[in-house]
Amino acid sequence: MKPFMKEERGSFTIEATLVFPAFLFFVLAGVFFCIVIFQMGIANYVAQKATAQVAYTWNNSNKDLTTGEFGEKQYTGLDGDGLYWRVTDNGVLDMFGLGGLFESEDSVKRKKIQNGISTYNGSIEVDIDYENYIVYSEVKATATTNLFMPSFFKDILGRDQLEATSSRVVTDTPELIRTFNFSKYIWKESGLGSVYDGIKESINNFFGGG
Repeated sequence: MKPFMKEERGSFTIEATLVFPAFLFFVLAGVFFCIVIFQMGIANYVAQKATAQVAYTWNNSNKDLTTGEFGEKQYTGLDGDGLYWRVTDNGVLDMFGLGGLFESEDSVKRKKIQNGISTYNGSIEVDIDYENYIVYSEVKATATTNLFMPSFFKDILGRDQLEATSSRVVTDTPELIRTFNFSKYIWKESGLGSVYDGIKESINNFFGGG
């Protein structure tokens, strides 16, 4: 037994047998980690692109999601959306739990959301939603992708899917101007403007008199 323990022949084989499985595990773990990062990046890219382009074209459902182009007769009020779609078909009533009162299956809001979903939904599942907070509105998207790797690694991660979310504020300049003018009108007609001016004048007189 002693001559065998002192013998150096075969030591490399024994060391390799002990080290190689651990080395192989770390290599595979690194590869799978890179796959997770790659898939997460793709899902995040799809979610951000969907929200950006749907938000950009939100003021007209006939706009092309990529270029923003629309037909000569497809201006708002002429064809498709109608002139007053922002009043009853822009998610305003959702805040009060009355979203389904005027909203139908073929509503403008649903059409815009469905355009985005049908464009970006594929190997990566995309779900798009829209929220109107009166002061501002935003488009939200969730991109879900399956993990393409052995089941044992999915068990280690505790999941078999990855999700990425993104949101983008809808920029609608005409609507912003109308909202500002309406708020200004309400402020003036309600008498709050004169009350504010009176308080401001009183403060100025107090400090000016001091």
